[in-house]
Amino acid sequence: MRLVLLLGLVGCFTAEDSAPPADSVPIDTSEPDGDPDTIALNGPCDLDRRWGGFEVEANESYSVADGTIANGVVPVAVLTEVAAEGDCRLLKRGNPYCNPTCDPGDTCDFDGECIEYPLNQNLGTVTIAGLTTPVSMDPLSTGNKYSYTDLDNPAFEPGKLIRLQTEGGAYEALTMHGVGVVPLVPTTLDWVITEGTALALTWDAPPQAVRSELFVSVNVDQHGITPVTLECTFVDDGSAEIASSVMDALLDFGVTGYPSARIQRRTVDKVMLGEGCADFTVDYELVAHVSVTGHTPCAGPGDCPEGQTCNLALQTCE
Repeated sequence: MRLVLLLGLVGCFTAEDSAPPADSVPIDTSEPDGDPDTIALNGPCDLDRRWGGFEVEANESYSVADGTIANGVVPVAVLTEVAAEGDCRLLKRGNPYCNPTCDPGDTCDFDGECIEYPLNQNLGTVTIAGLTTPVSMDPLSTGNKYSYTDLDNPAFEPGKLIRLQTEGGAYEALTMHGVGVVPLVPTTLDWVITEGTALALTWDAPPQAVRSELFVSVNVDQHGITPVTLECTFVDDGSAEIASSVMDALLDFGVTGYPSARIQRRTVDKVMLGEGCADFTVDYELVAHVSVTGHTPCAGPGDCPEGQTCNLALQTCE
């Protein structure tokens, strides 16, 4: 699961040069069977086992379906939990170091060893049924990425069962499920973070029983060496609070640049791939405007108050 920048993605991409899957199976394009109130939803993969996944995301402007599954874990994607409180945790990005540096096509792990960089795999045709318009995607010939943007917005109906299937290919055929979520309506998207103060969040609860949860991600250190991200997963009942202790811990790691936050109403399912894991998220996402008391971000001298200058490297008034 972030700000999504779509550059030149149009419709369904077909991998004309990709080899056909060796163990392909027929894709079921019919409406999904099962009860959306009881279908198993197994949650997201643990980061140290996540090889990739797929997402159907809606927001205020568009909907998109995309994803990749590799053949291993990219080391820098494994974040370390450095603090936790209630439904929230702080995750720190590491910086693997290898000496000598790794050859092209390799990457450094956290033991200082060079390993083959995990590569996205050809999964054959990927079909998502249960959307307002069913989606069928083939991988791009370069990078084995899947993407489809020619969707209604939102691309799903609340409470409706959604099924993702892969044809086969690098792995046996996979099936994961999601449930259409209600568009998210927060009370405010202007969030102010102040040291020693909890952050209260409120939003319109779903009008009926749903399977969704509320996911929040906040980053206030955009230019740190080892940035820390705050992640929270709340019950989707209309209100939650991020404790002051975890907010203070976030600030203690540093504040640089323009703080960012995203808030998702989502369902998540996963399947295991031997030692790895892939997941499938259906969500409605919004971006919050975040400010930190005492911090002024800047992109140039004119952005700073009188008496302060802009540290362009950190995008911070000092």
